[in-house]
Amino acid sequence: MKKLFFFLIFIFLNAQSFSDYKKAQLKEFNDYKLSLQKAFKEYKENLNKGFNQYKKELSNYWKNPELTTKKIFVEYSKNKKVRKKVDYEKGIITVSVISKNNNEAKEVIRKALKNLATENTKNAVNKNPVLSKVIKKLDTKYKNQIVFSNPSNEPIVGDILFKNHITKEKVKNFVDKSLQKPIKIMPSKIKNEKVYKLTIILPPDWILIKAKRYKTDVFKRANEFGLTPSLIYAIIQTESSYNPLARSYIPAFGLMQIVPATAGKDAYEMLYKKPKLLSPDYLYNSHNNILIGSAYLKRIFYGYFRGIKNPASRLYCTIAAYNTGVGNVACAFNSTSKDYKGRTICKRSRGDYSIKKALPIINSMKPKEVYYYLLKNLRYDEGKNYLKKVTLRYILYLHSLRTNKI
Repeated sequence: MKKLFFFLIFIFLNAQSFSDYKKAQLKEFNDYKLSLQKAFKEYKENLNKGFNQYKKELSNYWKNPELTTKKIFVEYSKNKKVRKKVDYEKGIITVSVISKNNNEAKEVIRKALKNLATENTKNAVNKNPVLSKVIKKLDTKYKNQIVFSNPSNEPIVGDILFKNHITKEKVKNFVDKSLQKPIKIMPSKIKNEKVYKLTIILPPDWILIKAKRYKTDVFKRANEFGLTPSLIYAIIQTESSYNPLARSYIPAFGLMQIVPATAGKDAYEMLYKKPKLLSPDYLYNSHNNILIGSAYLKRIFYGYFRGIKNPASRLYCTIAAYNTGVGNVACAFNSTSKDYKGRTICKRSRGDYSIKKALPIINSMKPKEVYYYLLKNLRYDEGKNYLKKVTLRYILYLHSLRTNKI
């Protein structure tokens, strides 16, 4: 009886200890999540503040100061009088210079073109006055919450211009030939100076050239995560048009436009078993970006939407979710309410964001019906247009890969 008594006491004490241990672990995890939220808030605020200030400084020189976006790379000289711009969606390079006369402008454009033709992502990130400052500040303050890396060392546009074979002679010939084109002259904000603008059209096959550059990474991650390469390619083109330094206001970074606090955190946790924020320099490494973007696609396709039986239906839902979120896709099927603009109204109180609730509805439809239902009922037009573009490009990339164009 005495032995039984001591045994029960032992069990009780250990149960208490285990309960305390679980509480301590839960508190530690919640504290860590709060620290991630705090880090991202500061991360975002520093970026927005920095770029707003930089744009204000640029407005002293330029009537319409431009910054890098998802599909356009923009870089200024230190004195802010030279602007290099690559529009990856339209396939156009423009170099604009604020100068006193044509001869001076031509020489500055010559140097700018040579620099752009040989520039790589690593140099561009390090030269960016906002990014370099924010990355350094975050690295000092949030080493435990944010993952840092070196940006990849790949051409901004040189691979397109020279078919992946950049030589001094090719660069010189390109610059000389470009300077034979007409230079547009426009008014400037600076007294006694004008804006001189040169426009260059990229080769018509530039998208295929960029696609080939990333083929190793795309195929590696497609095989690793059970995806089709054409899906990854279609997402990359739709998200960034192959702009390796793509950036949106959200903020999202790189080829597959990874948002650090959502897709980045989710994918990193899936891969490395602990949620972390990913810094801009990490996501401006194309190997990292394709890894994280592909891992997030896997999480959606094989995780959140694993209950969707038909692979084609699951693919349509995954494409839409990559843009608008898993909950918004579920709500498209769950909610029957519309606002005055005809947009689907999603309410948590009704369980509209529940994937489990949406599954029977999705599984009762044919893939074609799922596709058109999403086009009609997704809340935002951006998500609808995204689904159309990615689906079309998915088919085009399937054809390109089958015919060995990539």
